[in-house]
Amino acid sequence: MPDLDRSLQERLGQYPRVPDITLDTLRAVARAIALGLMRVFYHLEVTGPIPDGERIALVANHSSHLDTLAVLASLPRRHHSRIACLAARDYFFERLPRALAASLFAMAVSFDRTRYTELRRWSRLLAAQERGWLLVFPSGSRRRADAHDAILFVLAHSGWTIVPVAIEGTRAAWPVGGRPHPFRTIGVRYGEVPRDVPTKDLRSWLTSFWAAGA
Repeated sequence: MPDLDRSLQERLGQYPRVPDITLDTLRAVARAIALGLMRVFYHLEVTGPIPDGERIALVANHSSHLDTLAVLASLPRRHHSRIACLAARDYFFERLPRALAASLFAMAVSFDRTRYTELRRWSRLLAAQERGWLLVFPSGSRRRADAHDAILFVLAHSGWTIVPVAIEGTRAAWPVGGRPHPFRTIGVRYGEVPRDVPTKDLRSWLTSFWAAGA
C-alpha cells in the first residue's frame, strides 16, 4: 500500500484514489445512505443526455452542499463509485471529521484552491489518467456564480470530455449559511459536449448554459 506514509486526511483527499478495502467499503455504505435520504426528502427531475465515456468531467454550477448529491443521484448506479468530486482543501480537508464526511458521503478529493501550482499538478494528474469521472464546480465557491477560466483550461487541455451540468433548486433546498429545507424539487440538466467551443469561450458558454433554465 503506497500511501501508508500519509495521514488519514491526505489519504481521504488524494487523487487518484489508491484501492483501500476499508475506505472503499465505507464510501459505498455512506453513499448509499446519503443518496437514499436525498431521494426520500427531495424530488429530483433529470433532463438531457446522461453522459458516458472513459474520461468525463461533469462541470456544474454550485450554490449548495446538496449539489454533489443531486448529481450523484441523477446518474446510474454504475457510475457512482467512479466519480471524484473536486473539493476545496482549506474548507473540507483541514479537519478530520469534515474530511471524513466529504470523502465518504460526497466522493470528494482535495484541491488546494489557494495555490496556482495546484493547477499544474492537476494538469499532470489528469493527463496521466486513462479513465475516470470528475465532478467539478469551476466557480470554486457556493457564493460565486461565474466560472474560473484556469480549471476549465486544465480540463480542456488534459483531454477530458467536458459535460455541462446545470443544477437548479438546491439553493432554496439548502441555502448557504442556512439549514436544509426538505420536500423541494431539484433539477439536474445535462447538456451536449461543447465540441466547437474554443477554450477561451468556455467560461461564457457555461455561464449561459447554467442560466438557460433559471
